Amino acid sequence: MALSRAIQRRLAHGGNATLVTVMVVIIVGLLFGVADRKRVRWDLSSEGGNELLQDTINKLELLDTSGVEVEVIAFSAQAGHKDAYFKNRALKDLLDQLDYRSDVVKVRFVDFDRERLTAEALSVREYGHLVIKQGDKRVDVKDRQLFRRVGRGAEARLEFLGEAAFSRGAAQLLSDKRRIIYTLRGHGEVDAEDSGPGGLSGLVDLLDQENYELKALDLFRDIASNEAPLIPLDAAGLLIARPAVALTPPEEDAVVAYLASGKPLMVWVDTNRPTPGILDRLQVSVADGMVMDKYLVFPYPDRPIPKYRNHAVTKDLSATYMPTVMASVAPLVAADPPPEWASYSAILETSRQGWIDRGGSLVRGAATYEPGVDEEGPATMAYAIEIKPDAAGPVTPGKRVGRVIVVGDAEFATNAILEEGPGNATFLVNAFRWMLWDDSRLSVIGKPTRVRRLALTDQDKGMLRWLTLGLMPLVTVLAGAGVWASRRGR
Repeated sequence: MALSRAIQRRLAHGGNATLVTVMVVIIVGLLFGVADRKRVRWDLSSEGGNELLQDTINKLELLDTSGVEVEVIAFSAQAGHKDAYFKNRALKDLLDQLDYRSDVVKVRFVDFDRERLTAEALSVREYGHLVIKQGDKRVDVKDRQLFRRVGRGAEARLEFLGEAAFSRGAAQLLSDKRRIIYTLRGHGEVDAEDSGPGGLSGLVDLLDQENYELKALDLFRDIASNEAPLIPLDAAGLLIARPAVALTPPEEDAVVAYLASGKPLMVWVDTNRPTPGILDRLQVSVADGMVMDKYLVFPYPDRPIPKYRNHAVTKDLSATYMPTVMASVAPLVAADPPPEWASYSAILETSRQGWIDRGGSLVRGAATYEPGVDEEGPATMAYAIEIKPDAAGPVTPGKRVGRVIVVGDAEFATNAILEEGPGNATFLVNAFRWMLWDDSRLSVIGKPTRVRRLALTDQDKGMLRWLTLGLMPLVTVLAGAGVWASRRGR
């Protein structure tokens, strides 16, 4: 029995539609498989807030280079707690990002209530715990280190600190041991233990994430005990943070002996402050006057915006244009020509519009460059120095090349200004990394303390569910009916 032409036409159209549908399903399946293996993501959030920081990515790459598997295990928050959803979501998102960015990092989210045996096997006895393991090395992060409540009353909110915690853990995995940087005290230096605006507690937190410990050192007490002061043998680095009074001769001798062994040193100086004698040995001096520039941080006339010179410490900062904020900067001058044992690299300096101001008249209350009084720029604000072992130089022959950072400011590292400058944290941490020969870890850093989350109530989620399961299929049916009606009369 022959089929009518109308039925043949319908069968042909139906067959074509079925074939196209099958092909689309196959193509979508193939694309899904490829996407799952070769994942690509775009962060469309404000300021890229849902991406890992470049410094975290850099540490993941170093872990990948080691080729040793790293386990990151997160335990859920307490069920029923008002913050449980936020905490679990934040931890899962972090694990997802780590898994996406690294080949050696293996992640797992564990329900603390349902998988108590897993918790007991890892000796975890509390909710919201994070475990980072690599072979025999292990780092444990507690809930209070992962989350912080800020604000009060109706303005109170929970911040996720998980990326900072992982970054700190990764640094501990990458380092064989915690490295101690001693900072001199007893001469009016900037205090590492001070959490006020003029203290360095913010810097201590930044260095802690690198597995560095900033520890105060009082050499004057050694003098009082009738013993020659010495820098401790476990010192990985030494910081002299703008002494208000001069070091005593025995203390200066201790610093000289320390540098002679090829150990790293960082010195911060300011205008109208005593200059540590070790700078004379390095042939670096502080010029009279103050660094000024037409490019400054408004409305502060004493805060010139430094220009980054080509150096490992500042390379990433220059590429991302993250300025470092400094205040009342002392101009630095290195020996010219340099001695054979020293290599001076200016890493921060003014623009060509900068100068060394030595007084003179003011224009509308602001200093201006006056030929014959001031010194034309550019003026140097910071040096990175490499010292070859040489009998004529500060480092004893046979020792390692010494690395020294000299900065004509100390305010830039204090709590008051550290938060203001987009590049201050990166410049500081990279200066310490370079000084300690951790060149592979040089990168732009941030303060991974905040994460934005879309908070949905049960009512919101119900509405989205009905929009997805009800409205969209209804629109599809109506569109199909419209097409059918338009073709019915043909």
